[in-house]
Amino acid sequence: MDPVAVREELERILASKWFAKSQGLDVLLRFLAENAIAGGPPLNEYVIAARVFGRSGSFTPQIDPVVRVRYRRLRTALFDFYEAEGCPGAVLLDASEDGFGLVVMKPAAGRGARRRRRNSKNLVVLAAVAVAAVGGGAWLHFAPRREVARQAAQIQAKARDLLAQETQSSVALSVPLFEKAVALDSGSAQSWSGLANALVMPGSAGDMSRDEALARARTAAQKALALNPAMGQPHAVLAYVKLFLDSDWPGAEGEFHRAAELEPSAPRTHWMYAQGLMSRGRFDDAIAQSRLAASLEPAGSPPPPDLTEILCAAHRYDEAIAEARRDIQQTGGAPGARLSLGLALSAAGHYDEAIPELQAVILTTHSIYALARLGYAYGAKGDRVAAQSVLDRLGHAFVDMAMTDWSYLALVYAGMGENNYALTCLEKAAAHREGDLIFIGIEPAYDRLHSEPRFVALKKRLGLP
Repeated sequence: MDPVAVREELERILASKWFAKSQGLDVLLRFLAENAIAGGPPLNEYVIAARVFGRSGSFTPQIDPVVRVRYRRLRTALFDFYEAEGCPGAVLLDASEDGFGLVVMKPAAGRGARRRRRNSKNLVVLAAVAVAAVGGGAWLHFAPRREVARQAAQIQAKARDLLAQETQSSVALSVPLFEKAVALDSGSAQSWSGLANALVMPGSAGDMSRDEALARARTAAQKALALNPAMGQPHAVLAYVKLFLDSDWPGAEGEFHRAAELEPSAPRTHWMYAQGLMSRGRFDDAIAQSRLAASLEPAGSPPPPDLTEILCAAHRYDEAIAEARRDIQQTGGAPGARLSLGLALSAAGHYDEAIPELQAVILTTHSIYALARLGYAYGAKGDRVAAQSVLDRLGHAFVDMAMTDWSYLALVYAGMGENNYALTCLEKAAAHREGDLIFIGIEPAYDRLHSEPRFVALKKRLGLP
């Protein structure tokens, strides 16, 4: 970026009426701008609280939400500023959609910025003509459009709140809200980005196939970038789609890099990149991305389970078990942490310890995935009766769900040593484009399949190393 242009735009903003009585927003904006110019590290709540708002080392975001509140106000103030003033300078400044940072965009390269500028100028001309010619009657036409945009923004905010909960039910509820928001205001890059992000999350598909959901996510991400090329999250979505739908790892990694360049403090981007790296067997890089993602999460967020999964995939079982036990301590025994411990213990061959952990998760959450992992543990332990019972339970569950997750059945058969059945299930999973397949090359449960010609052929077909 051009530091001179950024500082000129910063001073123009700070001199405006939008920031004249901004209750500390001017200090926050200046801090974010200087960090961006200096190429500083990704920012989190603790750093901003200490260096901008003078909070002590005992700062707790759950008790004192000053950073999140002021950051949201800053985003609103910047939006209002550009809606009113336009952007005649060399750059446009915006607060990042994810994380805590500043986005610097060249208006000439951003059709969304140009559209806002043009609409603003047209509005001034229209208002002048209307007042002179028909006494302001044209405002009667414009006012409903502003009201529609306001309604769309409110719907989008509700959808984002649901998406932030990251449960399958909340994600499923967020999708129609984002769709309603873009139907009302198709020029909102944030709404398109939110829809794209929701569609790649588990639980979003609804009546759609996974392929359909990912294809729609691609379209939504492309529309978001057409409106605002400086957004990082749509690039992360495109990377995810290239990875899971197109089996295009080089293309996916390029999109991940672009997303991280634009919004380096967005934890979800680094988490998604870690998943891709893990699927390619690049475990050290995946661990680094996972830890970076965790460091960017708001304080008090539950630890993500992916670090334990990566350590298991790398056959670093003792580290994985220790990591899962730390997560259990931090979360007070949350189901996700207990599931991670069950997976790590099972991968390490400690089946008698893994089984109670997995059973506890199933009793609490009724997770089909945890049930499949339990079936694997029973089979690998040598308890074929219990493993067959799990297969029966999975069969009943799939009837109720009106679908079959073949990769889950493959796990149980792999645990039982039924390699032919496991391979048949994996091939059917590939035919149904199940997303978990990109991890079969690094999944410890399939270690005994690596020398099977059918397994080698399947990996080649999926573009896996």
